[in-house]
Order: sequence, then structure tokens, then C-alpha cells
Amino acid sequence: MDMQSKVVRLPRYEVRIDSYRAAKILIDKHGAEAGTVASRRMQELLDAADEAGAAAWADIHFAIGEITRGPRPGEVRN
Repeated sequence: MDMQSKVVRLPRYEVRIDSYRAAKILIDKHGAEAGTVASRRMQELLDAADEAGAAAWADIHFAIGEITRGPRPGEVRN
């Protein structure tokens, strides 16, 4: 692996509650476009070499997907 390659942290399944709160705000404000808004912001931060900021937005993007997805087969909803 080239040492100059960027390492990008992928979204985790242990996303913090603050990311879910931010995701809910984005969904309320942007509706179906919330995922696109989060993805765009994550890319802007990556381009600016702000890896911590990009990682936070990756978590928000993941949380948007979790909030908006339908139930998985056999999943019991709360």
C-alpha cells in the first residue's frame, strides 16, 4: 500500500447518539436528500484534509441509512 494513500474510516455500527440526532435533523430538513447532503459534506471535509470531520459525517450518513431503512427480514421492530 502506498504510504501517501488516504485512510478513510468507514462508518461503524457503534454510531454515537449525537450522530443519530444530527441525522434526524437532516432528515427533517432535507427529506429524501438527507443522505446526499451528508455524503457531500463528508467529501468536502475529506477534500479539505479534515479526517475527523469527515469521519463524523460518515457516522451521520450511516445513521441516516439506519433511520430511513425498512425492517430487515425477521427483524422485530420496537
